Amino acid sequence: MPTLSVMMIVKNEAHCLSECLESVRTIADELVVADTGSTDETPQIAQNFGAQVFSIPWQNDFAQARNQAMSLATGDWLLQMDADEILDPTGAARIRALVDADGMQTDAIEVIQANYCNEPRAWRWTAVPADAPYAHGFAGYLRVPILRLFRNQCGFEYREMIHENITESVIEHQGRIRHEEILIHHYGFAAEGQRAKTKAQLYLKITRTKMEQHPNDLKALHDFAEQAMACGLPEEAETACRKALEIHPFQADSVMTLSNILLGRGEIDEADYLLNGLVQTNPEIPHAEIALGAIAYQRGELTTAKTHLEKALVLMPSALLAKLYLARVADCMGEGPTAIALLQDVCIQAPGIEEGKTRLQAHQYRTNGETAFQAGKIEEAISHWLAALRLDKEDPLLYNDLGVAQYSLGNIQEARNHFKRALQLVKNQPDALENLAALQ
Repeated sequence: MPTLSVMMIVKNEAHCLSECLESVRTIADELVVADTGSTDETPQIAQNFGAQVFSIPWQNDFAQARNQAMSLATGDWLLQMDADEILDPTGAARIRALVDADGMQTDAIEVIQANYCNEPRAWRWTAVPADAPYAHGFAGYLRVPILRLFRNQCGFEYREMIHENITESVIEHQGRIRHEEILIHHYGFAAEGQRAKTKAQLYLKITRTKMEQHPNDLKALHDFAEQAMACGLPEEAETACRKALEIHPFQADSVMTLSNILLGRGEIDEADYLLNGLVQTNPEIPHAEIALGAIAYQRGELTTAKTHLEKALVLMPSALLAKLYLARVADCMGEGPTAIALLQDVCIQAPGIEEGKTRLQAHQYRTNGETAFQAGKIEEAISHWLAALRLDKEDPLLYNDLGVAQYSLGNIQEARNHFKRALQLVKNQPDALENLAALQ
């Protein structure tokens, strides 16, 4: 019967290591833990689980460390895990079955790393049910295909000093790869405080070094861009993305990252060009459709926006961001009940995401304000609308309503400012456009 070694590199992981080892102990014939200099209880915890613990030097190179750990493992198959990960129980059973069947005529298995976070606007983010047992309070995760299970003693090696991968080596050795819907739950994005800052800066340093060493490598460029964004350096991220796109126009990762940067500062024309080029070469990317829907919405092209967002939901029914934007579009098209239903669906699907709840509450305040205004209670209406604005600063209908109220009180400049703000959010929004023209 083929054997399985679970191999890890660790340093000061006492806070999470037990959960990780517990998730793999029943399927592993061997646990190999390579420690790069822990000063906490990490080695002892690993030994308590029956692991073989080896001390190896840290050289700012994850690939080198993983290859050294690999050299210490004796199993026929290797499963690579990190300490802040948990192997899903269903996935664990599937991995054991694959190993027992000696890979089912394959040499390496690609799985899904679920990187948990509450970032519905992030590229590759996927919502999870509220009662998902491994969500740990998060509303979703970034879905990343990654090769983690592979044969030992086949010449496979990890490459790249950070965001290291073994896929390239497996392909060069003509290894047969298959994909399995096995989840590895990853909580590294949940790190907080000084630990998170230290980790982010280390990764920034290593990704920068990797990019400098491989200036024409698409993955090296995008790895640095993502880490630069995480460290609040959008200008450096943009430079790296543009370099990647010079090498490979409309490369998906770089297009999505650069488009997000451009949209964040209101440069929608270039973002639109990049995204349209991307969907022409790859029409199956839901996040590109969402971004195009957002652009069309900002331009006031509501029917086009609706088409893009509905396509995104066909490609990915759980696309939370598509529902949030589609609610905006429905509202602006006078379809209030549809907007409310979409926001309610967001709240049910992802109760940990506050935007759905706050926008629903703001919608109710706006409705209350409209009722009060129709009854001639202008000050009461303004009070409701300001309460709504505190919850939702991106609602163009609110600004238009406030403009109308201020005009009725004779505050012409304030009214003009509110109408202009509505038009900044949705160009050519009919009511705000008509009201602003009347003031002129």
